[in-house]
Amino acid sequence: MPATDAPLMISPHTNSTPSPPTATHLEQSLHDAPLLAQLMAGRWRRLLEEESEHQWLTLSLFAAFVVFGAFAIDATEHFVGDEIVNVEALHEGGLVTEIEYQEEGSYTALVYAPSAGYHMFTEHADGMNSGIYNPQTDDFGGQVNFLKTMPSGELVFSVEANQLMGLQGNMMITYDYSSFNETFTIHDAADQVGATATDRLLLTMEGSRTSFRGVVAGVPTPAMSMSSGVQWHHVEAHSDGLWAAIGTHSSTSGADGSSPASPQARPVLGWITWAGDTNTPVLRNVQMFGSGIFHSFAHSGTDLVVGGTVESLVISAAEEVKPINAPCARAVGDTDGTVWFIGPLGSKNLATYQDGTLGVHQLSRHVPVDVTDAGAQGEYVHIHGTDGEGNPIQWSIDITADGSIESGRGFLNLLFLLSGAILLAMMATHAIEQVRQKA
Repeated sequence: MPATDAPLMISPHTNSTPSPPTATHLEQSLHDAPLLAQLMAGRWRRLLEEESEHQWLTLSLFAAFVVFGAFAIDATEHFVGDEIVNVEALHEGGLVTEIEYQEEGSYTALVYAPSAGYHMFTEHADGMNSGIYNPQTDDFGGQVNFLKTMPSGELVFSVEANQLMGLQGNMMITYDYSSFNETFTIHDAADQVGATATDRLLLTMEGSRTSFRGVVAGVPTPAMSMSSGVQWHHVEAHSDGLWAAIGTHSSTSGADGSSPASPQARPVLGWITWAGDTNTPVLRNVQMFGSGIFHSFAHSGTDLVVGGTVESLVISAAEEVKPINAPCARAVGDTDGTVWFIGPLGSKNLATYQDGTLGVHQLSRHVPVDVTDAGAQGEYVHIHGTDGEGNPIQWSIDITADGSIESGRGFLNLLFLLSGAILLAMMATHAIEQVRQKA
């Protein structure tokens, strides 16, 4: 049979030289548009015929993998590493109303149980415990106003008027201010560590109002004379000679537009100056905010964070105050400098703040605790309070778990990266082989 009578055979693997395409002169004209479209379609058709079917199958599988991986990772967006703890510590079965954790593994707590009353004790890292107050001997636990750890490691609290108690190691110190012919109770304290000395400012209750007193060589200064109608709740050192305080301002009935029968209380941030001398502390200014309550301080690097029920605040070292959308029942800083905003019972999200960045994490369960106090120790943040039925509960967060390989999201992220890298390597290898064959 003559060669010209052979049937037409088309194969993408033939090495025969195709006939050169007929040259077509193209003009930019509407009449030539169909011709241009046909030419482009022909080029796409030849490209599809020349490419390996396996390569297009690989591309399709990779696209499907991307879509599946995106949905799978999105399904594991929930925060991991939080759990309700089966308590085996000394406070088992009791409600922790105040607690302070120490880095060496010990803690000091004030615990209440209806059948046992208030107990205050320190549980050491070796499992031993030291009793401080109990109903059988010194029934002062119900009078404890606060527990707070100072920068030096000293734990301070107050139980009686004109007294501040301090715990340093196994030693208890009594700071007695009863010989100055004035009566006040101490509701908070803050130490400011300087180059040569440590200054201590006290938040005091003076009759029916709150105020501030400094302490110089064990002697309290006169009380701050003006509080601008604010009931102060907490105080924290900010910088040399400057303290930040949070409180609540109640306006005259109806003066702020609220109902005269129930005037609205508004949260405030106050700046107090005191140079560590015998002069009275001075309220420099007060910043008033919209609504809610400011209830706690936490540190994140050089920033001082204020936790609030409606909005929280970030105070920079330069005294710049920035409200942030992180409402919470308690703000607590961990050992890595991250502040955790613990929401109220039933909250669905958990916010964090570190290095100027606010992050919001979706929880796999609602916040299971109505917070009474919280603290950080090692790799955990511990939150104490009651559950929805009023029973004592401890909820703990592993600060290293989120995004780790142990978490569902972390594992899928790792699997996605490895599988994607393998698929891309296979595609690149196949493309190189194709180029070599055509060379």
